Amino acid sequence: MSRGSVTVACTECNFDRAFDRLSEARVALATHEEETGHAADWRIDRLSPGVERAGDEAGICGRPGCTDTDSPIVRDP
Repeated sequence: MSRGSVTVACTECNFDRAFDRLSEARVALATHEEETGHAADWRIDRLSPGVERAGDEAGICGRPGCTDTDSPIVRDP
């Protein structure tokens, strides 16, 4: 993931941090909620290029007619 591509924020306090990796953000979110009892939230601002490409090639939820049938990630049903 790109630098600062995942943000964890809390509307109940001033906790607001950006993370490079989704795993780091998940740990921070869980830790904040556990320590404070607050319901923090996260936002993924960017995905890695490979994940974006896979999403583009799979189309909308992988529905037929929305996929790139020439893609190596799309399998015939």
